[in-house]
Amino acid sequence: MAFIIDSYNKYDLWDRNHAVHKFSVNGNWYAIKKVEIGWGLPILEERIDREDIPESYYIYETLDEAMDFARMM
Repeated sequence: MAFIIDSYNKYDLWDRNHAVHKFSVNGNWYAIKKVEIGWGLPILEERIDREDIPESYYIYETLDEAMDFARMM
């Protein structure tokens, strides 16, 4: 397991199930999400309306590392 920081949609079930911490920056919601890793990349939900590129996410090994970055935002 690992953690990523991504946008957060409170109406999306996958977002709600994987978010461990939610926060707002300038009116936009983000979340620290707990994800599985496959081949060194986060395994994300496939969405028709959105193209996520797993290579674009920074992977945090611990929740504390992700929280430190979120505090800086």
